[in-house]
Amino acid sequence: MIKSAIMVEKDQLKLDIELLRYEMIQLGIKEGLTSEQTIQASKKLDQYIAKYLALL
Repeated sequence: MIKSAIMVEKDQLKLDIELLRYEMIQLGIKEGLTSEQTIQASKKLDQYIAKYLALL
């Protein structure tokens, strides 16, 4: 079965989202939930989630 480009992009975005989610959690634990790094990670995660939802 050949995957379409959109399916491949969705799969990659899912992986990226999980990685970013993990990184954000680790930053939140280490730096605090209101640190600039944690907030920036959260914003980046939001962008990836929005991209993923646009493909549904």
